[in-house]
Amino acid sequence: MTMCSVFPVAARWLLAAALLLGALPVSAARTPEAAATIVVFNRADPDSEKLAKYYALRRDIPDDHLVGLICPASEEISRSDYDVTIAGPLRTLFQTRGWWTVSKSGDGQPIVIQTCIRFLAIIRGIPLKIAPDPTIPPDTSTKGIPPQIAARNEASVDSELATLGLPLPSVAGIVRNIYYRSYKPILDGSIYPGLLLPARLDGPSPLIVRGMIDDSISTERDGLWGWSYVDARGLTEGGYVEGDLWMKNAVASMRSLGLPVIFENTEPTLPAGYPVTNAAVYYGWYAASVNGPFNERGFQFRAGAVAVHLHSFSASTLRSTTENWCGPLLARGAAATLGNVYEPYLSLTANLGVFQDRLMTGFTLAESGYMAQRALSWMGVVIGDPLYRPYAAWSNFYDPATHTPSSWEVYRHIIRINGSSVLQAANALRQEAEQSSDSMFLEALGAAQADAGNHAQALASFQDATLLAKEPAVRLRLNFETLSALQALGRKAEAQELALAVSSKCSPGPRKALFLQFLPPPAPSAFPTALQTMPIP
Repeated sequence: MTMCSVFPVAARWLLAAALLLGALPVSAARTPEAAATIVVFNRADPDSEKLAKYYALRRDIPDDHLVGLICPASEEISRSDYDVTIAGPLRTLFQTRGWWTVSKSGDGQPIVIQTCIRFLAIIRGIPLKIAPDPTIPPDTSTKGIPPQIAARNEASVDSELATLGLPLPSVAGIVRNIYYRSYKPILDGSIYPGLLLPARLDGPSPLIVRGMIDDSISTERDGLWGWSYVDARGLTEGGYVEGDLWMKNAVASMRSLGLPVIFENTEPTLPAGYPVTNAAVYYGWYAASVNGPFNERGFQFRAGAVAVHLHSFSASTLRSTTENWCGPLLARGAAATLGNVYEPYLSLTANLGVFQDRLMTGFTLAESGYMAQRALSWMGVVIGDPLYRPYAAWSNFYDPATHTPSSWEVYRHIIRINGSSVLQAANALRQEAEQSSDSMFLEALGAAQADAGNHAQALASFQDATLLAKEPAVRLRLNFETLSALQALGRKAEAQELALAVSSKCSPGPRKALFLQFLPPPAPSAFPTALQTMPIP
């Protein structure tokens, strides 16, 4: 029998603070989080078992924390299959191995009063979602739940497993997530012991999953550096404004902590041909399947990237490289994403502003993912290494005397010592761009200036950055940003002149079309209308 151990929660709080202040090295010893993790795989799937063992080895998870179940291999299963092959065996195992201490509540129901396990690494091969069952009655015990939600009983397997140790009034409806918006690590003793945080190491192929594991661990050491792309919709009214607000909050927090951000705030999604380079973070919405620059041949995220596209069915399947969003994003190199297996309704999807904030504070992917969700026993799924901390490298000292910092690190340092404000750091960013001949500093400044409505300043920054840019794709993006600034200033003739010059150098295709949109449509034909419509014999 495996007995519970006491976890050093205070040390976890110190690490979270260190990530913001830059004060502590990352330990290579087994972490308390690894000791509190079980790895769940499908014994009927050889690849699932191999991935489970590989992940446990890489994360130094105890051997007796590998849990093999025999369950269907399909992504979608019935409620009865979930209960019989997944939930039931896991509940039994938690008690027989001493991972849970169970007592009785006032009404005689079993209740978890102590736990050793808080994280579940769900390995590819474990089913993804539970199909709706029309024989299950709606939830009538929870007040304030709209009927269309109270009647739903389909869910992601992972969201159901999060409630494995919680007293549930009904199979249908939702369970309020007591961890939503928390700032406490899950190992804090005050967090309800029955709550679990599952995250799924899953994707289109076993090779992709193995890459997710490797990239997560190497990124914790080397840092997640690069551009953050946020693609909102520019909504100002209606029920969907909430989603745009999440995006804007993510932009504000990333900029304040020194991440360079490109914020696109109009409909539709980023167009095909838009040059996305060095993408470390991506948040966007709202398209049914992967599109735009992410669907172009050869596109690749930076190792360890966090990429989320908000859509009702973004995780309907994880086995495709072209359908929906989660599978394609992982196939293109992202290490972590969030998704929904069935229609969740916007307010019950992950709050992306909270999610990004918690990642940057130093919480794990699983903690951050569940801190961002209002409801459990619902449609959400966290995909990636549950213990992944993308910004763990922030805990290293910024000391150019001991290591040569990348331009991304220098940028973050400049922002942090200038009031955590890109605009206040303008002079320092210009000086660094001149010294390093790196256009990134001026492009990030111009993007922040444009979002603040300072279009004249943004134009100057983009034009100066273009002179420094070395990569053709970066120069094209800067030309696009320059055109947007010229249009915002009402300088249409200059914008059209630049668009004509740039488009003339582009081969026919999406990038050429990207710039042709700034030009007026062709003049109508000089032929009489009657001649144009005359049938040809």
